[in-house]
Amino acid sequence: MPETAAVICEYNPFHNGHLIQLEKIRKIKGDDTRIVAIMSGSIVQRGTLAIYPKYARAAAAVKCGADLVLELPCPFSCGSAEYFARAGVMLADLTGIADSLCFGSESGDITALEEAADRISSPEFLSALRNPDRTESHQRNTENLYLSMFGSACPTTPNDILAVSYLSAIKSLKSSLQPFTYKRGPGFTASGTRKTILSGGDVSAMLPPQARDSFSGIKPTADALCSAASLYVIRNTPAELLCTFYGMNGGVSGCLRNNADAAATIEELVSLCTGRKYSASRLRRAILSAVIGIKPDDMTAPPYYTTLLAANSRGREMLSAIKKTGFPVVTKPADGKLLPPHALPQYSLGRKADALFALSRKEPPSDMIKMMPTIV
Repeated sequence: MPETAAVICEYNPFHNGHLIQLEKIRKIKGDDTRIVAIMSGSIVQRGTLAIYPKYARAAAAVKCGADLVLELPCPFSCGSAEYFARAGVMLADLTGIADSLCFGSESGDITALEEAADRISSPEFLSALRNPDRTESHQRNTENLYLSMFGSACPTTPNDILAVSYLSAIKSLKSSLQPFTYKRGPGFTASGTRKTILSGGDVSAMLPPQARDSFSGIKPTADALCSAASLYVIRNTPAELLCTFYGMNGGVSGCLRNNADAAATIEELVSLCTGRKYSASRLRRAILSAVIGIKPDDMTAPPYYTTLLAANSRGREMLSAIKKTGFPVVTKPADGKLLPPHALPQYSLGRKADALFALSRKEPPSDMIKMMPTIV
């Protein structure tokens, strides 16, 4: 039986750096390695809407070498690194098909990353972190505490931070996934690719031909925060309710409310509130949570289902194996109503995220229900 490697990803959009990752997996693990991508849907981890529909992004991934693409459900796709990573690892475990987890990192040093994950997950560190400096961000408090306790700097680059979150999740969940990493090179970034797409620039050197074909004729999501609707929610939600949504703790809700009337757009509001204490990503995640209705308990729950977004012939074999475990897989969006009762509230959050995505693109939400997975 060939090994199956999982990738927790966003493909926002799928670019040449992602293609390199898939090629590296098979170079390291063997040409017959199967790859399952656990991918964000309509909302992504930086707290925005995705630039292209999830089915188009998944189609690009399968055409470029992934075998199966499953959705990381809302709310986890817009959680902090901790929740994003934890849910991705849980979904890889719950589907029962993955043997290993691959992720890129700036350091490329799995030993150093595992040491950092062990330290950050230790009871002593977590206990000390419960008394943070209220004037600093969570990440800055983590960095300062790590330096004071261990005498060295903790990982601070974006992909190293996410790598530590994956490794911490594997450890805390007692997952059997075998982690491996590779050193990311310069040259390809999702943010740079999005900027070029939105400015109408030439992306031929950034996207594989198969990905360009998948995105051909599809307009990008220009209003990444559905600005008008989001600003209305922040201005008009009662303070006692706003503070109950995920990410609105620690003074975030008050900061947003206090500045909302001074901002003409949601990005202006984010800019007004960004500083040492609150990062732009944290603020955007909190705003999306309020608009969609995500509560803290939603984020700490496990994934109760996943959605099939794309597959090839090997992916269909993997899908059959998942079905034998009994873990729910939605193959058509309209069939979500058939999920077990405990999964329906989570599915409803996903539908709300899809509706917000459709609104930002000036499309009817019914179009999202009609979409079908790509089978190649």
